[in-house]
Amino acid sequence: MARPEDMWQCQTVNCGYIYNPDKGDRKGKIPKGTKFEDLPDDWRCPICGGTKKCFRPLAGEGSTAADCELPTTGASEGLTGSASPEKKGSDKENADMQKYVCNICGYVYDPEVGDPDNDVAPGTSFEDIPDDWVCPICGAPKDNFSPEA
Repeated sequence: MARPEDMWQCQTVNCGYIYNPDKGDRKGKIPKGTKFEDLPDDWRCPICGGTKKCFRPLAGEGSTAADCELPTTGASEGLTGSASPEKKGSDKENADMQKYVCNICGYVYDPEVGDPDNDVAPGTSFEDIPDDWVCPICGAPKDNFSPEA
C-alpha cells in the first residue's frame, strides 16, 4: 500500500483527484507501480485535465502550487469531470447526481466521474454503487459517506 508521501492530490478547484502509484492511471495508460515523479511531463489529471504542476503530495515536503495549468481547448469533448461544462437536467437527475464525501479521509465521490478503477461507471448514483464498495483512498465502507453540503 502506498504511503501518503507517495500519493499526490490535484489542487484545482473542485477536483481533488489523488494519484496513487499502487493504482496508476488506467485512463492515461499509466501502469500500476509508476511513481508520480516518473509520470510523463505531458500527463494530465484524468478528472480536470490539470498538469502535474497542479498536484502536491498528501504528506511530507510540498505545498500548493500557484502555477497550475488547466487545458485551454475551447472544445468540451476533451474535458472530463469538473472541467466539463455544467450539465443541465431535471431535478430528479440532479438529485441522483449528488456527490458524497468520505467522513474519514474527505474523498468526494462524484457520480459524473464514477470510480472506473473500481468498476463503478460514470453516471452511477451513490445509491446504485454496490454495498461492498469502499472508499478508493482509505478503504472506508460506503456507510461512512455523507452527502456533500
